[in-house]
Amino acid sequence: MIPRSWLFCPGERTDRLAKAVAAADVAVADLEDAVHADRKDAARAAVVAALRADPAAASRTWVRINNDGVHTAADLDALSGVEFAGIVVPKASLKSVREVAAHSSVPLLALVETAAGLWEAAEVAAHERVVTLSLGEYDLAVELGVARPDVDEEPLAWARSRVVAAAAATGCAPPPAPVATTIEDADRYRADTRRLGRFGFFGRMCIHPRQAAIVHEVLRPGEEEVRGAREVVRAAEEAERTGATVLVVGGRLVDPPVVHHARRILALADCD
Repeated sequence: MIPRSWLFCPGERTDRLAKAVAAADVAVADLEDAVHADRKDAARAAVVAALRADPAAASRTWVRINNDGVHTAADLDALSGVEFAGIVVPKASLKSVREVAAHSSVPLLALVETAAGLWEAAEVAAHERVVTLSLGEYDLAVELGVARPDVDEEPLAWARSRVVAAAAATGCAPPPAPVATTIEDADRYRADTRRLGRFGFFGRMCIHPRQAAIVHEVLRPGEEEVRGAREVVRAAEEAERTGATVLVVGGRLVDPPVVHHARRILALADCD
């Protein structure tokens, strides 16, 4: 099942890391933006110790490394030989993804945060180790000279579609929607997450456990939707058993993408 929620927490706060694993499908131990330059070494050591201490949690923990030419090598060296789920590559470009992949064997999520990274999003997504992309919209907005997404998201609409299309074109998992700084306004966050889902994102990157809970709520299918999906899957299985080449459910012709979507609905219904 594709993760619904990716919950970031400061790498040096391993107490929050344990809570993130409990609250979200994926915890992201952050060695980059959430850690002051003077605390990089301590955060790195704390994350490695936490990953080694709890293999079950480590299997659902990704690590956002630094991509600054200063701390990157130390991050990758420290993580070498440690079991964990994957690496989030910030300010991702084809060059940086290749460099990280050359030093680590885990899956990668490429976080597109620069104009250069956005321009080569399809090439980044096509790398064999990249499982999906996402957008770091606040950094990208600064570089492009456009409004922050919490002020006016329209200027970044094309960037969002470009990342979704790059992932789809290369067979990656659909991207998790970008982080939002909204924590207190649950209704706004819920509506925004639903809208981003209609544009091709799946789930969301989160900065608070309350956000992860909302993402799960948004993605949880309703009873009628589940009933319809079960009917489609049952019909598809019967058609496969009998060798039927035409599948009709409720007077509607059903093709393989509809069956695939129905299976995903049932998988979501089984979550939590």
